[in-house]
Amino acid sequence: MMRAKGRPVLLQTDRFELRSVTPADASDRWLGWAKDPAVMGPLNLPARAMRREELAQHIASVDNNARYLVGIFDKASGTQIGFFMIDVEVMHRYAIFNVAIGDKNWWGRGVVNEARAALLDHFFQARGIEKAVGLPLARNFPALFNYKAQGWRHEGTLRGQCLSLTDGSRLDQYQFGMLRKDWQRLRAKGAPWAS
Repeated sequence: MMRAKGRPVLLQTDRFELRSVTPADASDRWLGWAKDPAVMGPLNLPARAMRREELAQHIASVDNNARYLVGIFDKASGTQIGFFMIDVEVMHRYAIFNVAIGDKNWWGRGVVNEARAALLDHFFQARGIEKAVGLPLARNFPALFNYKAQGWRHEGTLRGQCLSLTDGSRLDQYQFGMLRKDWQRLRAKGAPWAS
């Protein structure tokens, strides 16, 4: 049964606009990220050529209730530089956060934690989420760095959890967690990535 569309996300940080994407955002730029192994590999997704219509259909399937697709847009230029995929387990009030920064010019420039801080504020305060979860591959060193730098708790290692889509090997996956009360405590301390 198809769930009704929920309220889209629209947030601002110092450098970025974060908003639920629409099929009109299915750009050549985004299609380029989809076929770039350096962008898709850390997510353990196959790099593949897609048609604009396929991407637009995928975007249209997101309901802003149980699944969100939130674009990260540079405020200065209006250009999309990446996106968050957020899956919500409504009954248990937790959300799984995944991110891809497709524009390599923005790699290593603090995009993930600046944008994710705003999303955590929003999902904890306005969407009823009580826990956020991150599930990066153990080999995704930039993601591990970002989770640790932002104060997420390493809750466990899922040994051999995923099958590598490039070579068929078994990959370890980490689970990071952030409870709403822990996030509120970190925010009260004024962490630099929280602006």
